[in-house]
Amino acid sequence: MSVHEALPTMALYLSLVLVVPGPTNTLLLSSGLKVGLRRTLPLVVAEAMGYVVAISAWGFFLFALAASRPWLMATVKLLSSAYILWLAVKMWRKSRSLHNLAARPVGFRDVFVATLMNPKAVLFASTAFPIEAFQSGEYFMQAILVFLIVLAPIGIGWSGLGGLLTSRRSWSAYTSTFLRCASLVLVMFSGSLVYSILHP
Repeated sequence: MSVHEALPTMALYLSLVLVVPGPTNTLLLSSGLKVGLRRTLPLVVAEAMGYVVAISAWGFFLFALAASRPWLMATVKLLSSAYILWLAVKMWRKSRSLHNLAARPVGFRDVFVATLMNPKAVLFASTAFPIEAFQSGEYFMQAILVFLIVLAPIGIGWSGLGGLLTSRRSWSAYTSTFLRCASLVLVMFSGSLVYSILHP
């Protein structure tokens, strides 16, 4: 399958997981609340760098191990499914408490390290990225490009959301509704991963 054929599914999976509140998105939101969108934009670059490094490491590492262990990818997918379900539950429960953020300023290194250690990178490498991306340098670069195209507006969105929540308090209720709807979609995504394991 070419990267062009995989693009719609890959982009959908990436966007569903990237939009979920987590350590990286929380830091972007926190920075947006404190210093605004323009001064937070460099942190989106830190997020992109952290994900690219982590996805590359996990993707090539998992592919090398899976060559002699066919069960490994199914196991990782099952764990990823459980992680997505956990994210969905966490998002649902905490969708009304996004204002409880750390007071200290957010730095470039903070976002890079948080993203580098983010379990979402394992999920992307094992499920969202086609396995062919880790077999061909050209295919890998195309997949990374798709990833960055999806990541950029979501990272900018989280950065800008802080300013909107600060200037328009009434938007908080809509943010909560959006996050809860997204959590339901994640539950369906988790189920689809389990289905793909049972019906390869």
